Amino acid sequence: MGLAHCFQKSEEGKLSDCFVIEPISASALECMTAGAKTCFLEVTSVRLGKALQRNMGELPAMWAKKGAVWCDDYDFRVGACARTWLRPHAQDNLMDIVPLGQTKGKWNYNLDEKRVLNFDNIVNDDDNIKQDISIDVYGRTPEEGAPESEASQAPAEAAAPAAAEEADELDALLSG
Repeated sequence: MGLAHCFQKSEEGKLSDCFVIEPISASALECMTAGAKTCFLEVTSVRLGKALQRNMGELPAMWAKKGAVWCDDYDFRVGACARTWLRPHAQDNLMDIVPLGQTKGKWNYNLDEKRVLNFDNIVNDDDNIKQDISIDVYGRTPEEGAPESEASQAPAEAAAPAAAEEADELDALLSG
């Protein structure tokens, strides 16, 4: 379990601190141990049954003092994270990072990229980027991206030289 320093955006657009209690997967803790930036202040280890009880008395006192709240979909996320701790790599290599019943707080704590909990990402057509034909990975030709009037003329213009070349090849084949 970890105490994450997150933010909530008010109606006026101002960010306010929010501390969230979240389960941590084995891979996330391994990354934090390797020095990855994190918004987690502290991590404590508890058994699955204790985590599902949501008892603040089982967690470090500082978490309650900071007004920590339980994350969304807490029960589902606890189950998902618990499964990651059952894997052999986690059992053999990661269990000693934060021994059962202990708390660790010296991580690469960094808030450069703030986690905003109530942020709505609204996507619109202005977010689309027209891909340049020179880097096209779909195999499109320049005619496919041309405006309608140019696109209707382009096939006719391209067909004339191709037809003449085909006729020349056929004549050469028949004469030889």
